[in-house]
Amino acid sequence: MFYKAIIDPRSTINYSSYYIQGLYDLFGKKNISFSSSYFSGLKEIDMLMAFVLIGKKNTQKIIIDYRDQSDVIEEAILWSDIYAKINVDTTTRKHSLSEKIINIPPSFAIKIWTPIELIYHLCNNFIKANIFKHYKSSNIHLRPSKWIRNYLSLLKRQTIRDYSIQNQSSEENYVFFVSTLWPGQNNTNEDRHQYIFTCNQKHEINFEGGFFINKKMWGTTPIPNSISQKLLYYKYLSNKNYINNIKKSIFVYNTPAVHNCHGWKLGEFLCMGKAIISAPLTKELPVSLDHGKHIYYINEKQDIGKAVALLLEDKDFRHNLERNARTYYENFASPKKVIDSIIQHFIT
Repeated sequence: MFYKAIIDPRSTINYSSYYIQGLYDLFGKKNISFSSSYFSGLKEIDMLMAFVLIGKKNTQKIIIDYRDQSDVIEEAILWSDIYAKINVDTTTRKHSLSEKIINIPPSFAIKIWTPIELIYHLCNNFIKANIFKHYKSSNIHLRPSKWIRNYLSLLKRQTIRDYSIQNQSSEENYVFFVSTLWPGQNNTNEDRHQYIFTCNQKHEINFEGGFFINKKMWGTTPIPNSISQKLLYYKYLSNKNYINNIKKSIFVYNTPAVHNCHGWKLGEFLCMGKAIISAPLTKELPVSLDHGKHIYYINEKQDIGKAVALLLEDKDFRHNLERNARTYYENFASPKKVIDSIIQHFIT
């Protein structure tokens, strides 16, 4: 039905990389390009990816909205034929054009180009998107300095193949968890604190990690007294080492992130086939992650100790969670599967 795709060069590249990989996987790299030709009617592209699918008889316009918020960008949904969105909830469904909205699973930034390819696309898209004219743009991702940093950040990311758990198996009783301590995000901080504290206190666990402190984010604001100094983590980790440590961990912990969204961690954990302990998810998924099958939910932070003990002791249950998490990724959440799920809406 479709044979090539053309991407709006303004699309936020680090967030779009996952879906570009999906387009590469489905159509082949030679059939994917960037051009401004099809997007003159789309002015608002704040934290979105826009692309068109070209067929012999028609062209379809797609928006991928990977923002943390559950609302939609009005101009973008009017422009689109399909509005694919992470972090859908009941308020999203109330939109007057909700028939255009499809729910997609969480993603994460990945390396999709060699350094030479990245510089080539950075330079070409910088010109095609007229980025030099956006130095005062309300969309900070279109400002030249931020634009360039977004592209260069992909050099530090891993390819989708690097995430495969087959490359490295978990180590007995090793648990790794590092998460940013967010100012003002008290519920998320408290849940993560309980998990870090629980793992750190268990003598059976070889725990590494803690709360990472972003000094620019905190400024002169004092760290809450409720957070023990021994649970703070100042060590810099490259993305490669961070992913390798997660692979070695016998289980992982997930919480909704800013705006209660599905964070990158959830997508990464599914891709790596990890046994996931998770706080309840407040946003929808296209296919549910079932408790005891794909994931282990805890309803109260006091339940974290029980979950940690269970996954530490019951290897068969843990390995079953790992297999089912990876199967979920392969069936519903891989880059290719997400793009294919969008295309199926035009076929059916």
